Amino acid sequence: MRTQLPVSEPLAGGYHFYAFPLAIAGTVERAKDWILSNYIHLAHDATPGTSVPFCFYLYDYAISPWLDVIRNTRAWLGESGADPVAFCRAAVHAGYYVYLNLDDYFIPSRPGHQVRHGSHDLLICGADDDRSLFTSFGYTKDDVMRRSDLTFEEFGQGYRSLDALPNDCPQVYLYRPRPDAEYPFNFRLVRRSFEDYLDGANVSEQFDMFREPWDRSYGIDCYPPLQRYLTDYAEGNTEGDIRYLHILWEHKRLMTLRTERMAELLDGDFTALADEARGLEKQALRLRNKMFFREATGRASEFGGAEIEQLDHMRSTEQRLLEKAVARLGGR
Repeated sequence: MRTQLPVSEPLAGGYHFYAFPLAIAGTVERAKDWILSNYIHLAHDATPGTSVPFCFYLYDYAISPWLDVIRNTRAWLGESGADPVAFCRAAVHAGYYVYLNLDDYFIPSRPGHQVRHGSHDLLICGADDDRSLFTSFGYTKDDVMRRSDLTFEEFGQGYRSLDALPNDCPQVYLYRPRPDAEYPFNFRLVRRSFEDYLDGANVSEQFDMFREPWDRSYGIDCYPPLQRYLTDYAEGNTEGDIRYLHILWEHKRLMTLRTERMAELLDGDFTALADEARGLEKQALRLRNKMFFREATGRASEFGGAEIEQLDHMRSTEQRLLEKAVARLGGR
């Protein structure tokens, strides 16, 4: 039996944990309104050594009206006596994508293949029983998010190897799209999210009935710590981490798509704001590419004071844009 499940190019893909749900939900065109009604909040974590220093904030990236989600763990699979290979084969053939972590050392598409051991997440989106192959989706050794093959044996080795390695990600989640879901563009949520973003509000406090709020910088208040990081980077005091500027660009790209969608739905009332959002997106992409170029060439002059100063202009522009958007959304 052979099953290949579709994946779309995610509207945001800086981290696998939100790229995968977006890639699956995105196979349903109507899911775009839910995506653009969310993915507005940003959070910066100043904790030294944190694995996710700067990212979109959602309470739970796996929750979406466009996805059925079954949450399992490695411990549950072990206690149930399920064979991981057989479990994943059955899940894929039933139409479920499997999100889990494996040891990079055994995964041919990963940078650590046959070089170093380490836990890393991927998405299983296909199974070919005749050829004993799984198809995975995720970033590869060439930093491209795409499909790749791994054998059932490599999967089993990568799965079992994590029993002896540090692994903070024991999830074995099953995702399946819900094409019959309904979620129109949520103007009220977007307006409220814009207001929270402008206030730098700790939006994790909205979910304190479920867990302790996170101590982070939020929304527009992410600009100062981002500027401090880039200053240290430009002065050679810290290593380059493209994730900061990649996430910044993804955020502005989604803001462009969001304002364009609002212009469609509100008879062009947001057309001028969509133009401003496109300008912000271009600035963010230029900054990201400047860091790429400095890292590729080693030319320190490629990223300096002018680039850091650009963040101030971006912050001011974004603040004006969102204030106008809130005013135009009014009581919606």
